[in-house]
Amino acid sequence: MVTGRSQRWKVFFSVLVLALAVGLAIVYGRSPVYRAVASVLTVKPKAVDARSAEADTEHVAIQGRLLMGEDLLSRLSRRLAAEGDDTTGMDQLRSVLAVVPVPETNLLELRAEGEHPERLQQLVNRWAESYEEFRAEEIEAASGRTTAELEDQQVQLQARIDAARAELQSFREANDIVSLERGENSSLAKLKGLNDSLNKAQETLIAARARKTAIDEAIARGETVVPSEQKAEIAKLQLGVQRGQIRLAELRQRYTQVYIDRDPVLKSLPGELRAMQDELAHAIRLARTTVSDEAQQAVEAALVSVAALEQQLVDHQRDVQLFNDRFKEFKALEENLTRLDTLHADNQQRLAQIQVSNFKKYPPIQVVEWARIPAAPIYPDYDRDLLIAIAAALGLALFVTWLVEYLSGQAASPSGTPYLGVRIHHTDQLQGPQTGDSRLIDHPGSQPDALAAPPPNLPVLPRELAVAEVSALMGAIEPTTAAYATLLLSGVSPYELPLLHAGCFNDDQRQISVPGAGRREVVISARAWQRLQDILGNLDEARMSLPVAEIDSHLRAGAQGARLADPGSINALALWHTYVVFLIRQGVDASALAQRVGAVPPEVLATLMHYAPPDGNRPPGSIEFTHPAL
Repeated sequence: MVTGRSQRWKVFFSVLVLALAVGLAIVYGRSPVYRAVASVLTVKPKAVDARSAEADTEHVAIQGRLLMGEDLLSRLSRRLAAEGDDTTGMDQLRSVLAVVPVPETNLLELRAEGEHPERLQQLVNRWAESYEEFRAEEIEAASGRTTAELEDQQVQLQARIDAARAELQSFREANDIVSLERGENSSLAKLKGLNDSLNKAQETLIAARARKTAIDEAIARGETVVPSEQKAEIAKLQLGVQRGQIRLAELRQRYTQVYIDRDPVLKSLPGELRAMQDELAHAIRLARTTVSDEAQQAVEAALVSVAALEQQLVDHQRDVQLFNDRFKEFKALEENLTRLDTLHADNQQRLAQIQVSNFKKYPPIQVVEWARIPAAPIYPDYDRDLLIAIAAALGLALFVTWLVEYLSGQAASPSGTPYLGVRIHHTDQLQGPQTGDSRLIDHPGSQPDALAAPPPNLPVLPRELAVAEVSALMGAIEPTTAAYATLLLSGVSPYELPLLHAGCFNDDQRQISVPGAGRREVVISARAWQRLQDILGNLDEARMSLPVAEIDSHLRAGAQGARLADPGSINALALWHTYVVFLIRQGVDASALAQRVGAVPPEVLATLMHYAPPDGNRPPGSIEFTHPAL
């Protein structure tokens, strides 16, 4: 046994040293790649009191094409050749230079990658300087072309403005448009006057009809209706009648009728009074007739006036309609002239701005940050690759050691050293996992009978945990250890855990790419993937954050906290073994098992197949690959 162990150590260290030598040669035999970066603003910098320009992705894309274009790169190549660098041609420049836009800005990063930091810095800075000169020349040429185009447009616009102004003046004179205000022209002013006169005439007609109606009603009621010029005469007659009546009444009170009849003067008084009354009645009848006739005449005159004005308004409306059409044409001509004037003013302002702007003194771009000599390479990552090489060397040494033992027939017997250094459980090697909580200290129970006596010379297997034990263990450990336990219960062996890194996990498909000799793709359920979130953020491109020995320590502590029986036998290998037996008990075939858990040594696989159901293998589609505890 001592000889076998010594042989294993010799094989292990020999392979380890050789693999480490090869790995170190590969890792440190690669030349470092450095990157020099300069940042360029592709638009003219704004003043301190002005708002920055909005991001223009099209402009940034065009400038990126210009930076990698043949004109600019040939200019850069000639400049470098003038400085003594004859090794940099167009193809070499394209292979080391790159343009990367900064999202949602007008910034571009000019990058150069290579083996010589000082040369990269010089190359990027000369590239930025060449770009400045190229843009300045381009803007100067563009401003000259734009100025010539604008001046030609100004000449054409001025000719059109003069023609439009002359046409507008001729149209105004031909159509008697004296004012730009529509209502101030004679046609519309006359229409307004006719409307006002018609309104007044209609008001007069209404008033005349109302007065005629009032006079007729007063006459019908017997009221005295007198024209103004007859009021004095009728009032005089009424006063004479009243006086005569008063005098006659006084005489009749003083004298008898016989006396009055005998006196010739007094006898004539009643006749005179009747004559005066007749004259007053005649005057009142004449006044009524006069007033009624005057009211009727006023109504007829108002009717004639309204009819005449309405006729004039109808006749004039045709003229107004014609004027409106002409005025619309006049306004269209005026608006056309206004547009031409506006275009002329805008072009004049653009010309002034181009002439005032000094693009040579104030360039249209700005180098925000010049390139510096890079201090550290961007590739390769020696630290990460060194760890990968060490891990690969360890894995290869372990595999070769196992392969040598397997081929030489020196695998450990059940009564010998524990298999792969894990705890031995002789009594339940071929028994089914105990159900319920029978293996919990708080709930002891009788052990089930063995299904069959273990055949001789079988390899010693790790402990198989019942579903209740796994569930209790998962609830007692912290989330990070539970995430690694989820990997073990999904088919990733403890020897493959150190090989995992961030690139092995596909979050969209919930898939784990297991590297190493047993390379495979493992798809797990959504609930199991959720348990992995506590380690996905801590993995990097080189290694996992928790070694297997520390995982075993956490699992033993969790088993003690969950009060499981024999917590020292619970480790990473026991969890993986539990998952393998879980699949075999369902009738999974050897090829499907290897695709899920990796390669299993033949003698171990032969022993594990004693757990297979008696009715033979089942197709992979009917196998449940998610452990019940997950």
